[in-house]
Amino acid sequence: MDTSDSRTEPLREWNRLARENTENAIVSSMFSAGSLASSPIEKFSTWLLVGTAFILSFLITNANHLLPIIGHQGFRVLGGLLCASCVLGLISRMYALKCTIQSAVIEAVGQTFREHLEAYSNEEKEIQDGAKYWGITLKTGVRIERIMGEFFKPLPKWVAWLASRHLRRNEGNPQVAHILLVKGLTRQGTYAFLQVAVFFAFFVCGIIYASAI
Repeated sequence: MDTSDSRTEPLREWNRLARENTENAIVSSMFSAGSLASSPIEKFSTWLLVGTAFILSFLITNANHLLPIIGHQGFRVLGGLLCASCVLGLISRMYALKCTIQSAVIEAVGQTFREHLEAYSNEEKEIQDGAKYWGITLKTGVRIERIMGEFFKPLPKWVAWLASRHLRRNEGNPQVAHILLVKGLTRQGTYAFLQVAVFFAFFVCGIIYASAI
């Protein structure tokens, strides 16, 4: 049969939407799976943060004994590096917490949407059957604009503005729910890497200052 036949247009559109929805769902699952990397990064960053804080406290409490070894400048540089590593570790943990919250919210909202849409699809079919019987046309389907409007009503205005701005900037992107999650995970990994790099620089500088005295 000719694929350009107008009678097959609804079927071809159905096929296109089914394929597109499945592909989008697979990409979303890949983003969700990738977010699992946040937990081990957080654990490593926490372990390093605790170790850095311990070394910093040791450096402060034993300043009188260490100054003759590393000198005043070395003490300041090493102390500054440890402080910087602690700050980077805290920022990484902040993004880890953000990723955990976003993952939980995405999962909960996705499950709720699936449950309600499944229940509505059955009811929608009955409504369409009734409309067909009476020979009328009804516009069915959920109104996402009304859903978001009702959701934003009780929220602070600045929160609603930020959320609306994010939705407008990514309008038409099927992965809009995962964009912030992926960005947060990337920043978490970046700050964790910087935390390790600064901590390593602390040891290098410590050796240099100790050998220079």
